[in-house]
Amino acid sequence: MLTQLLWQVHNLTIYPLFFAAVMVSSWYGGFKPGLLATILSTFVCAYFYLPLISTLAVHNNALVGLVQFVLVSLLICALNSMLRSAKALAQINALSSQQNYERLLQSQIKLRTSEERYRLFVEGVKEYAIFMMDINGLITDWNKGAERILGYQEAEIIGKHFSCIFLPQDIARGKPESALNTAVTDGMSSYNRWHLCKDGAKFWGSGVVIPLKDETQDGKLQGFAKILQDLTERKQAEEEREQLLLREQAARASSEAANRSKDDFLAMVSHELRTPMTSIVGWVGMLQTGMLDDSKQKEAIETVERNANLQLQLIEDLLDISRIVRGELSLSKENVDLVAVINAAIEIIQYKSDAKCIQIKCVLDTSQEIIWGDFERLQQVICNLLSNAIKFTPNNGRVEIRLSNTIFDAQIQIIDTGLGISPEFMPYIFERFRQADNTSTRSNKGLGLGLAISHHIVELHGGTIQAESRGIGRGATFTVKLPFSTE
Repeated sequence: MLTQLLWQVHNLTIYPLFFAAVMVSSWYGGFKPGLLATILSTFVCAYFYLPLISTLAVHNNALVGLVQFVLVSLLICALNSMLRSAKALAQINALSSQQNYERLLQSQIKLRTSEERYRLFVEGVKEYAIFMMDINGLITDWNKGAERILGYQEAEIIGKHFSCIFLPQDIARGKPESALNTAVTDGMSSYNRWHLCKDGAKFWGSGVVIPLKDETQDGKLQGFAKILQDLTERKQAEEEREQLLLREQAARASSEAANRSKDDFLAMVSHELRTPMTSIVGWVGMLQTGMLDDSKQKEAIETVERNANLQLQLIEDLLDISRIVRGELSLSKENVDLVAVINAAIEIIQYKSDAKCIQIKCVLDTSQEIIWGDFERLQQVICNLLSNAIKFTPNNGRVEIRLSNTIFDAQIQIIDTGLGISPEFMPYIFERFRQADNTSTRSNKGLGLGLAISHHIVELHGGTIQAESRGIGRGATFTVKLPFSTE
């Protein structure tokens, strides 16, 4: 009876009550509780409120409303489920956004801290020049070390191309651009070279250029960082060590050369002194036997005299060199007629030219002024030069001696058609104990002292002596210039 009464009251409005149950269940419980509420509401409606009452059989007219109720309830469950999911997703997104915001905030704090530390570090480093550049090489940042080393203040260097610290010749060769290209290609560019300060001073710097890339943008190039250290003192120390090493090597080579020269000289002196002595001893022994006829005795005496004079000349040359080394070679100056000096010298060495059938041609200007000098020493110079010319000229050759004058000095030239002088030996022609052939088996004998002695004597007179030769086999010319002077 109660059912009938309710049916009459709620004949057409029963479904909204059950819709509320479905909505509450699906909103708070989700799709499954909403579905369960829909099923239970369907059975309750079919059994209690739809004809036939108290049975699950439903009249055809009520079946349409029941189906509509089920479909609407399912739609409500689905919509509530979607709303719950959207709400949950929104809460998750909100939580994630909050977390991302907190992480971003922490990252920004760390970035600012890192940048501050980097700034303090870079600005505080004064032993290194550290600066930043954009992709074109224009300077964007400049630390205190760069100010100290290169002399530019930050305000005046920002915006300038970093090539301003390179030498002009390096800029012309494209060194700045090459450094940037190498840094991009190889990941780093390092070099040691001279750099230019603001005031034009140069310093030896060891530099490194590093590319700055943004990894969040596939390694896009953002600019460059350059670190430069002043190693000028180290470079100078290295160069000084190299110079010391070179000087030490040169000194060692000079010492070794001097030792070799000394050994060669001793061997040569021994040979040169022994040769005339052997001849003297031999001929004296033959004279002592009394078995030589008059012509042989004369030849023996002449040979002994010639070799004794040769040995005396060798000893005199050694004594003169000793005086030159000690600075004790002196001159006895007087008015000297160079024509007389030359004639006296020719008389002394005439026998040498006669022995080789060498013609001595004289071209003398007899109007020469008298010079102030040592007659015997000047005669010694002419004798040495003529003797050398005869020694190195083949038989039947020719030696010419000329005397002329200029405005300031008298000039003596001795020209031969002999062996000549090689270009390699020419710088050493007036050095003591130097000969083109220093071996003991050489064909031309002597100690190699005559030219050195002559050079020193001419210099003591305030003059000069020079040697010229067009090469081996083309003769030589020695020119002596003596200034006109009074006592």
